Amino acid sequence: MIRKKESGIFDVPRAKRGRVVGAGIAVVALLAAGLVYVLVRGDPECAPGVLRVEVGAGEQARTECIGVTGSYAFEPRFEQVMTALGKENDHATRGGEGTYVTVAFAGPLTNPDERVVHQLEGAVAGQHRANREDHVGDRPLIKLVLANMDSTEGHWRQIADDLIEMVDGPDHLVAVAGLGLSQSETLWAAQRLRTANLPMVADIVTTDMIDKTRANGLARVNPRVGDEVAVLAQHVAQKTRLRRAMLVNSAKQGDLYAESLTTAFKKDMERYWKAGGAVGNPFGENPGTEFDVIVGNLCSDRPHDMIMYAGRGRDLPQFIGYLSNRNCHPEPITIVTGSDAVRLILDSPENERVAAALSSARNPISLIYAPLAEPSVLRTGPDAGRYEQFQESFRELGFEPEHLRTGWAIMSHDAFFAAAKAIRRAALGQRLPAPAKVRDHLYLLSSPSNSVPGASGEILIHPDTGNRVFTELPVLRLRPGGDPEFLGLYPLAADQSRT
Repeated sequence: MIRKKESGIFDVPRAKRGRVVGAGIAVVALLAAGLVYVLVRGDPECAPGVLRVEVGAGEQARTECIGVTGSYAFEPRFEQVMTALGKENDHATRGGEGTYVTVAFAGPLTNPDERVVHQLEGAVAGQHRANREDHVGDRPLIKLVLANMDSTEGHWRQIADDLIEMVDGPDHLVAVAGLGLSQSETLWAAQRLRTANLPMVADIVTTDMIDKTRANGLARVNPRVGDEVAVLAQHVAQKTRLRRAMLVNSAKQGDLYAESLTTAFKKDMERYWKAGGAVGNPFGENPGTEFDVIVGNLCSDRPHDMIMYAGRGRDLPQFIGYLSNRNCHPEPITIVTGSDAVRLILDSPENERVAAALSSARNPISLIYAPLAEPSVLRTGPDAGRYEQFQESFRELGFEPEHLRTGWAIMSHDAFFAAAKAIRRAALGQRLPAPAKVRDHLYLLSSPSNSVPGASGEILIHPDTGNRVFTELPVLRLRPGGDPEFLGLYPLAADQSRT
């Protein structure tokens, strides 16, 4: 169990520290993941009760701090968001123990991806608005703590156990938000948390392979990969003349996002894949020249005009680089992919090269995708006023509005909002609700009269799957140097978001 200290940081009890780290250092070989973790007690690089770990091996090794905290900035880039969180937690806990509950935002918080800062800003904005604005009830107030599983989620079990023990602690933990990425560790953590009846609201877990049926207590506010591919398939069929698709898919074990994309492409865009030869082109980590070989497969007797990319956005710049330098097939090629493509709008040298490739008249390439949430669409939609209110609160907290472009902050805000509404509904008639009661009310957010007023629109949770129910989703074309091009809103079948 992790106990709160007066500093606002959480401390690991002595017995547990000794069990975890022995005389000071414990080495745990995780053979399945091929990683080694070194836990160091009392290291000055971390706070009291927050453990320093070495993740990876060799040149890939990095030192990180893991644990649960309400005030410690795991990395310098979190300083601004932690300052805001400290003020919000002071407000939430001003009545003392027994007057507030706690929600943990969990995940790979020391992952170097820019996504993490966006998510934390969104979660703090959700806490601020839930506690200070009239949207999802007003009592009890909600404290927010951060639970870092390390950059790979390798310490998911330890952090899940610490959160479970906080349920009966003075901060009264009643829910977990975020959870991490679409990978096996996220599912394992959710299955562990369900043993304590803890409700969980995911913000960017898009895989079709994780939902309530695999971990009771889990819900999500983001679209699923199946939703995204369903609307992409409609767009391709109705608005393009594309005929033959090549499947390019990540073969990394445990990457449930890539696995779900692969399955959905084969199902919803089957005719294009079969017309292209029904052949997969898998690639591994650090693909390098694998992409060169895959691009060479475009030069076939039946040239492809579409690539179904079932991989992470982090590998897209390199793939697009090889594709733009192809020495055959000068005709236009369209890449269709999932919401992780949004990272190509971030400022980086790699993305500058992507922009140049997408703007080039030589070997033309276009990229279309379905987003998690797109501000340019939300600002003109039926819930534009609600989005503008959220954006204003986000700005007033000192956060950069530019961070909303990826949709990650919007989703984490909405995950906290959904948890907050379930907490407030469960608290009616009692002072502090138990996690099981909050979980039950989370699955009752299933009708317009009980919906969540999210920044991304009205949120309904399907009670059988925990998936958010969408009636339609946008399809976008990545446009270098500006907002993406809106290609249309496409409906989802009545059961598309529910199964």
